[in-house]
Amino acid sequence: MIADLLGRADTYEFNRLLHEHTSYSQVGVFPDFGQSSYTRCNYQDSETRFETESQRVGICIDCVKEDIESLGFPYWRRDHRYVEVCAKHNTILLRQCPICRHDIRYHRQGYGHDLLWVGCKGSYVHQCEPTKNPHEYKLTFARIFAEIGESKFAVDLESVIEHLAGQANKMALEGSISEEELMAINWRLKNSKGITDTWLKYRPDDRYSHNIIEVIAMLYGSFAALLDSLRQTDKLVRNIDDLMRVEYQDRY
Repeated sequence: MIADLLGRADTYEFNRLLHEHTSYSQVGVFPDFGQSSYTRCNYQDSETRFETESQRVGICIDCVKEDIESLGFPYWRRDHRYVEVCAKHNTILLRQCPICRHDIRYHRQGYGHDLLWVGCKGSYVHQCEPTKNPHEYKLTFARIFAEIGESKFAVDLESVIEHLAGQANKMALEGSISEEELMAINWRLKNSKGITDTWLKYRPDDRYSHNIIEVIAMLYGSFAALLDSLRQTDKLVRNIDDLMRVEYQDRY
């Protein structure tokens, strides 16, 4: 219905809407081997496509201040539901109202959406001061999550997992990572195979994407660096627009 109202109901525009405004981008960037369409049959057939409203909303005070200065009003960020810090400002995302300290999800009505616009007890979010994040790994995670969500390229999940496993083994032999770290990486990669299981209320923060992002962060530091490494092999890096233009069929 939303796609119809926006005039984006054709195959390409609908997939573009998913990629730019929902968490499905964390799935679409990692298609199955041989998949020629952006969405899978599991997405097409499932009554629940993905969950967003059940996630804990997050607010970056710096983003709110910039929005008001440039637009006159603030807006919600998709990624801030799934990460702990803002990838742009490296500030800790608020999960509680900075004024009354209530969980934002239960702040008045609408999952706390009104907090950005009507404030709380006569005060507003942009009047508060942000807290910087001191943990580099949290910033790296948030940036990779954002990279994947905005990616113009896609690589099949099987190839990515195989490539990451190979890089991890190489680094272990070189002594760059310990045996314990290698075991942890292999465990995360094994669990990452579930990214394709979109039939069950897909949520990237507490399901599978978290694992593969942590491995990418540890081995490459960014999604762009992983893509560059993949291009140097025989792994196929595809333009995501090409997948978006193909309507899902019973067979890829």
